[in-house]
Amino acid sequence: AIDISCEMVLFANNLYEIAQLTGNYNDTAFYKNEAQKTSKIINEKMWNKTEKFYYDLTYDEKLVPVKNIDGFWTLVAGVASIDQAKDLANELNNKKTFNRPHRVPVLAATEKSYHPLGNYLNGSVWAPTNTMVIRGLEKYNFNTLAYEIAMNHLNCMAEVFKKTNTIWENYSADSIRPGNASQKDFVGWSGMAPILYFLEYAIGLKPDATTNSLTWNIRENKKVGCENYNFNNHKITIIAENVKQGNALEIKVISDGTFALTVNCYGKTQSFQIQKG
Repeated sequence: AIDISCEMVLFANNLYEIAQLTGNYNDTAFYKNEAQKTSKIINEKMWNKTEKFYYDLTYDEKLVPVKNIDGFWTLVAGVASIDQAKDLANELNNKKTFNRPHRVPVLAATEKSYHPLGNYLNGSVWAPTNTMVIRGLEKYNFNTLAYEIAMNHLNCMAEVFKKTNTIWENYSADSIRPGNASQKDFVGWSGMAPILYFLEYAIGLKPDATTNSLTWNIRENKKVGCENYNFNNHKITIIAENVKQGNALEIKVISDGTFALTVNCYGKTQSFQIQKG
């Protein structure tokens, strides 16, 4: 399976990093080798050069000709080359397969078993798989595409919430409605969108506690921000007003601690050292 194989690479790289941070240097070579060896096998055996996509293998190591979201695990695991990542990004923009009205179905719409209402794993849209795709795109600096997919998912969920007054386990890809095999009142992983996507993409706050820094990507053409935002044991209020191209951006920050703030807005970047108060 392409997804589990990539997860093994991801875990090996995580353990390599943990071993470095904890001083277990005798383990670093083993985990690094595991990640590199498994990545090499994946690229040799599971990449279809003609279709430019990753597939599962049969037991006799033949490619399974079913295109599904699992192939994108190669991004978040760092298995794909830059060129392969570009091919995968192009596939995410393909309206015939994954770029449906609600992005991203777990099964390509060109597959025979694809169901326009989802039918659970036959084409539904799921928050955890979307998050895997988004984080993978960010790893390869496809930040605009990651933002577009996140906002599409968030907005589609909001429209369904207005109609049904609840959050669903999964969603239809071809119409703005719950999946036809989906549980209601299912915050669980579906809560990733109204929390994670709302904070990191709609508002644009990207925290990094390890460096005590906050990057703010402002894309809204209106007042935007967050009150009582919890970040690295700080509680902050951060508001931007007069957000319009050509205007002088006005930012108000109230914080109970110090941190580094980087603001990206309309192609310009500025950094600030925020003090307590």
